[in-house]
Amino acid sequence: MARKSYEELVQLKQEGRIGWLEFVRQGDSAEDFAQWCKEHNVEQTEEYAELYVEQTEERLWQEQEGAV
Repeated sequence: MARKSYEELVQLKQEGRIGWLEFVRQGDSAEDFAQWCKEHNVEQTEEYAELYVEQTEERLWQEQEGAV
């Protein structure tokens, strides 16, 4: 599956053409998400993809604030 840019994925998600699971699977985080699911002993589902994105964004936000 070809990777899409973050901007492309955001646009597709906003248009309702893909869900959270495809958002993660088609982006650069696909392997990280698979590992995250394995570590948490969960299946790759829409709900866990959304949780993964939320947690990842929160972690990145905190890292940025700490670097300022």
